[in-house]
Amino acid sequence: MSTMFKSGDFFVRLRFQGERPKLTVWNQNGTKIISEFISSTTPNFWVQIGKLTSQDVVDQVQSLLQNEK
Repeated sequence: MSTMFKSGDFFVRLRFQGERPKLTVWNQNGTKIISEFISSTTPNFWVQIGKLTSQDVVDQVQSLLQNEK
């Protein structure tokens, strides 16, 4: 299952494949800036995602991940 949404200047896809969701984020120009499998994340992981995107993207992705559990 995939979930796609726009958050500010970013387009986000969260794809669930088994136990490892994959996060892909493109900027407003269509350039892929993140493509990472999410397994066991640390707070630093989310800080880095926030630096590359925005806190809104982080909050929305974390919310979606919680809903899938």
